Amino acid sequence: MRTNGEYTVGILADDLTSAADGAAPFVAQGLPAMVSRRGMPLVERPVVAVDSGSRSISVAAAATRVASLTARLATRDVFYKTVDSTLRGNVSAELEASFKASHRKMLVFAPAFPAAGRTTVHGVQLVDGMPVSESTYGRDPVHPARHSRLIDLVPSSIGSVVILDATTQKELDAQIEAMPEPESIFWVGSPGMAAALAKRLAPARRPCRPTAGAGADVLVAIGSANPRSHRQAEGIAQEPGVTLLRTPLVRHDDPAAVLRRIAQDAAERLRGGGFDTLIATGGDTMEAILDCLGIQAFEILREIEPGFPLGRAALDDGRNLLIAMKAGGFGDDDALRRAIAHLRQTNPSVEQVLL
Repeated sequence: MRTNGEYTVGILADDLTSAADGAAPFVAQGLPAMVSRRGMPLVERPVVAVDSGSRSISVAAAATRVASLTARLATRDVFYKTVDSTLRGNVSAELEASFKASHRKMLVFAPAFPAAGRTTVHGVQLVDGMPVSESTYGRDPVHPARHSRLIDLVPSSIGSVVILDATTQKELDAQIEAMPEPESIFWVGSPGMAAALAKRLAPARRPCRPTAGAGADVLVAIGSANPRSHRQAEGIAQEPGVTLLRTPLVRHDDPAAVLRRIAQDAAERLRGGGFDTLIATGGDTMEAILDCLGIQAFEILREIEPGFPLGRAALDDGRNLLIAMKAGGFGDDDALRRAIAHLRQTNPSVEQVLL
C-alpha cells in the first residue's frame, strides 16, 4: 500500500548487483530503499529489493525460490522483476514463476540499459550494437547469454506481453511514463527500467542527504573474469591508499576457490578495522564477502554512476561499512578510479544505521 501518498515498490533480482541497481534510482528520487539477501529485510522501507541468489542454481530451484519471494514482494503497490541486461541466468523459468505469483495482468519487458551500451532494437537485445548472444557475453563460461530475441525468453503461459525497444534512456522513460496502471503491470527490466520507473513513481525528486568525505584507505575486490574489470583494476593498481584484491588474469582451473580466497582475505581485512569502504566488481564477489561477514541486508544510499550503487551495512562489531558494487562488464576503463575519487570527496558519513 502507499505510504504518505508514495508508492511502495517490491524488487526481485537474481543476483546482488541487480538488486542494488534496481533500488538505487528510487533513492535518487527520494524513496529510501533496503536490499536484502534471500528474504525480506527486518527494516521496512518504501522500496525493498531482494536478491534471490537464483542465477547460479538449477532451473527448477530458481522457479520455486522466485515464486515464494514474489508472493511476498508483490503485496506492494508496484512489483519489478529485474533481469540481467545481457539476458543471462534462468530468465524464462523465473519470468513464468514470478508472473504467476505476482497476480499482475500484463508483462512489460524492457531490458535496455542505454547508459551501459545495452539497447533493444526490433525486439533484439544488443551490446554495443551486437546481438548479445553473439557478443562476449554469449561465451561467458559461467552464465552464457543464449538468446538475443526477447520474445524467445517469454513463456507461452504469459498471454499479455509488451516488449519495449529503446536506444536512449529518454526513449525508455517516455514509454514507461505512458503505460497506464503501473500497479497492474509485471515490470521486467534492467537498471534502465529502474531509472524510468523511479521517475514515473516519484516524480517530485527530493534532495539526497548531506554527505561527508570517506576514509583514506579503500579496499577493492575484483572477482569478475571480465577483461574490462581487469583493465579497470590496472587503472587503480598504483593508486595511493587502495588495496586491490583480484582474480588472476589467466582463467584458473577452480575459479570458485579463487573467489573464496579473495572473499576471505577481504573479510579479514575489513574485520581488522583498517577500511571503512569496500568496492567489489561482480555480484558473486560482493555476495561471497558479505557471506564471510554475516551481512544479510543493507541500506542503499545512492548511485556513484548508473549501474554502480553505493550502500551502507553494519558489521557485527557495530561499525558501519560503505559498500559499492558493479557488474564486471559495466563501465569504461576509468570507472574504478573515478569511483574512488568520488567516494573520497563525497562519501556519506558512516553514522549509525539500524539494519
